[in-house]
Amino acid sequence: MVDVNWENDRIVLTPINLYMEYILLSYNDFLKKKLTDIEITYGELTYIYNIKFYPSISQRELSETLFVSEANVAKMVKKLVKKGLVEKKKDESNKSRNILNLTEKGEKLFVKINTLTIAWEREITKNLDNDNFFEFKNILFELTKESANLG
Repeated sequence: MVDVNWENDRIVLTPINLYMEYILLSYNDFLKKKLTDIEITYGELTYIYNIKFYPSISQRELSETLFVSEANVAKMVKKLVKKGLVEKKKDESNKSRNILNLTEKGEKLFVKINTLTIAWEREITKNLDNDNFFEFKNILFELTKESANLG
């Protein structure tokens, strides 16, 4: 458990990425406890979310979106195809492109995980009213964009 008795200087001096890491580790632990019947890693989940939000994305586009190599994407996609969560097809207009979509099984898994994620999100932000919650998410979105622009 995170020590909640930090002094103000520690709060200010702690880098944003460390806060994000704590949150991600906590979220990953939450999912492990809730998804005992499903073998999925946080890394795989990142791919599933991005394939869901960008239907018919190419492997190259996915590598650019996630800031990883095409080889890394190919390896992860192979795992997800083997698990029956993602389908990979050749682009009819460009045979060198692989197009990715979730399978029906992948869609069902996405819904299950997203439902859990929304509940988790609301629990950790329970002290925020709806306006502050949406403002917080907008701030995170802006930070994400700025961070991506640095890359």
